[in-house]
Amino acid sequence: MSEKMVILTKEDKVATVTLNRPEFNNAIDLNLVKDLYDAFKDCHHDSSIRSVIFTGNGTMFSAGGDLSLFKKNADNLGPLVTDMTAYFHQAITLMHRMEKPIITAINGTAAGGGLSLAISGDIVISSDQAKFSCAYTAAGLSPDGSMTYVLPRLIGMKKTKELMITNRRFLPDEALNMGMIDEVVKHDQLNKTALDMATTLANGATKAYGAVKSLLAETFSSSLESHLEQEARFLNIRAQSKDGKEGVKAFIEKRKPNFVAD
Repeated sequence: MSEKMVILTKEDKVATVTLNRPEFNNAIDLNLVKDLYDAFKDCHHDSSIRSVIFTGNGTMFSAGGDLSLFKKNADNLGPLVTDMTAYFHQAITLMHRMEKPIITAINGTAAGGGLSLAISGDIVISSDQAKFSCAYTAAGLSPDGSMTYVLPRLIGMKKTKELMITNRRFLPDEALNMGMIDEVVKHDQLNKTALDMATTLANGATKAYGAVKSLLAETFSSSLESHLEQEARFLNIRAQSKDGKEGVKAFIEKRKPNFVAD
């Protein structure tokens, strides 16, 4: 199939990554994860991009893994799953590691691997029409896409275990209350809300955002002393950067800073 399973568009300093398999509810297959990895790799390396919107085309964000593909390849499933998770996890890693902030705009149902993708954004905004489910164990499968890493850090181990084992569906307000997502908006306001946020962040201090992401990624795996050392190192670099000097100068002069990619 020549049509891209993930569409990447760019306008000014904002990139939009859109899952584009709406006729299959944006279910995750090998072509989709390859395109997803390529899209986030492009965003990561393009210095003109300062923030990223991540969303889905159609009525669902993503229904998760394409189980019909699993059934079709039942006799050769090992190599397929290896390939899929390799690209999928590389894409997820780029989401967590790139300096540019990612705003997930959840336009509809996010289940299984689709939920893993949704909660990997730095700011997660949901349509009030979305629905959520961990989904994996209902099909006799275990989670991937960093769900067992990210979700306990967002909502705690006990609630994560309950959601993963029961596979119950839950709505945006519950996801918001448990700390899984950041905001719920009316469906027709989702794109505008995400773009407003992305535009604001695109005019911010990108590398400072990257430092925040790096520090928080290590916060549960490092000792206090090593983490303090990392904080000091990042602060030293940021304080001497163009953005750091401009931010301090603007604060003292009581004006809006003019951050540039440095």
